[in-house]
Amino acid sequence: MSSPDISARRRRLALLLKQLRIDAGLSAQDLGADCGWSQSKVSKIENGRTRPTRPDVASWVERCEAPAELQAEIMDLASLVGTEVASWREVNRRGADEQQRARAQHQGDATTILVYQPEVVPGLLQTPEYARRLLLGHSQVPRDQVPAAVLARLDRQAAVLFNDSTVVTFIITETALRWQPGDVAVTLAQLDRILALNTSPNVDIGVITREAQSRAKPLHSFVLVRSSDTVEVQVETLTAELTVTEPDDVAAYERFFDEQRTHAVFGQALIQLVRAVADELSRTI
Repeated sequence: MSSPDISARRRRLALLLKQLRIDAGLSAQDLGADCGWSQSKVSKIENGRTRPTRPDVASWVERCEAPAELQAEIMDLASLVGTEVASWREVNRRGADEQQRARAQHQGDATTILVYQPEVVPGLLQTPEYARRLLLGHSQVPRDQVPAAVLARLDRQAAVLFNDSTVVTFIITETALRWQPGDVAVTLAQLDRILALNTSPNVDIGVITREAQSRAKPLHSFVLVRSSDTVEVQVETLTAELTVTEPDDVAAYERFFDEQRTHAVFGQALIQLVRAVADELSRTI
């Protein structure tokens, strides 16, 4: 519970829930069985690794027969934790490489990852040079931390993309394909990387063409991570990262992703599009 990755609110919620279970004379296994969860989910909630949803917390306090006043405090905390904001200063305070390793651990446990990115190639698909240029010019990562952050990002790619138990689907736009963080050679190498990763059995890449973009709804980028016990959405803004766990809000992101999927091209059509973009960019050299 001392991990700096856990916010004060989340830490307090976890401690209150754990104490509530102990006071009720329940083991983690008993509570999990009564609520229809695994013992692992109970343990992850109590040590702060998993953000519980409001329905989760409601089941917990009801089973433990918490006093009304304590129930109200805990449910208020659950609402705050359900949509939590962490500034990039807070996220990166242990170093950008540690932040990448924390993401690798979290995403490596996932069964499904959905990535929507309308502006740049997503981090899980980036080449080392593309990632380096992006971090140097378009992030709040200190310059001296960029090399370690790039290496940690590559390790995260290996942990997630080559994990047969995790299925990753990307929806990006043609605009993102064409974005150039450096010279044309950087983007051409990145396009080759996308074609190579698209052959992985657990990776599915779709691109919304410029023509289709005019019909698709615009939205900020996000990553939806689903594991056996939890599902959450991570949204990056200019100054902070937003984590959403409330079921209704998560469902809204899932519906948006499914809608964007209908506008994207996959398979052979994707290959043809990426090659056409590469040919066009090559003629500018």
